[in-house]
Amino acid sequence: MQIIWISGSTSQIKRVNITGLGLFKIAAVSCLAFILIGAGIHFFGFRIAVQFKPDLAREMGGVITLQEKEEIESAYRERLEALQGQLGKVTDQIGKLQTLKEHFTELATPVPIRSRLNDEGGKGGPYLPIQFSPKSKGTLIKDLDTSVDGGKNLVKAVEKLEQNWERQYRWLSQLPTATPITGLTGLSSNYGPRIDPITKRIAQHPGIDFSAPPGTPILAAGSGTVIHAGNDYAYGLYVEIKHIDGFITKYAHARKVLVQQGQTVTRGQMIAEVGTTGRTTGPHLHYEVRLNDSLINPIQVLAARYQAPAHQ
Repeated sequence: MQIIWISGSTSQIKRVNITGLGLFKIAAVSCLAFILIGAGIHFFGFRIAVQFKPDLAREMGGVITLQEKEEIESAYRERLEALQGQLGKVTDQIGKLQTLKEHFTELATPVPIRSRLNDEGGKGGPYLPIQFSPKSKGTLIKDLDTSVDGGKNLVKAVEKLEQNWERQYRWLSQLPTATPITGLTGLSSNYGPRIDPITKRIAQHPGIDFSAPPGTPILAAGSGTVIHAGNDYAYGLYVEIKHIDGFITKYAHARKVLVQQGQTVTRGQMIAEVGTTGRTTGPHLHYEVRLNDSLINPIQVLAARYQAPAHQ
């Protein structure tokens, strides 16, 4: 295509040849120029908006000023420090609970086997305490990562403590440390030498006697398995339960037995009722404890300590 240009003053004729390639080049240059102009306007406009109209800048591109960024980070750091402080308090509370648990576990552990309480084999390793520092001078991201890692370690530590406490609870629940009778009862006769209530002569008493009205529930002092449930001339109706660590408990003079041989019982379960069967002068529970086939004083095992009666 050719464009003819005629000058009015000089009548000079100019011819301009326009090709397709030339038009494409002109269009490309024009587009590029418009893009550059638009980008420049957007950039400088953005900077002006950020400086003078931050709200407009946010609407245009979602950006914030440096001051606003520092304020937001300060608010998040304040919350992070508060969280770290709370996690630190939780760590301290867990330590106190662990100490308290060990104290109660020691109180509930029978004297004859107390040496086994902490017998868990060798221990050791590096000391890596779980700490939360609310006054860190690191970056916010770094402090967040540190807090997350500390939180994960704290969860693992709590899970391990829970497993340990559950294991010790199961162990303690199987030891015959609970009171074998309900109600406000007292000891009518202690373990050891005494004046026999029938012959009036000195004799060895192999257990302790709890005075109680007929029908008073007799309870399993610990979880275990019933190995005997029958009748005997001296003991009358009685129950024997085998527990862990070599313990066997015996409950005698019952008027009714509620369990049978081979049955599994749980701590505190009612197994019989107080009666007067066997060699006895009145209703009471005769209670014996054996450790590794040897009689021991049941007072050494009971978690609730009783005073010996004034007159045996």
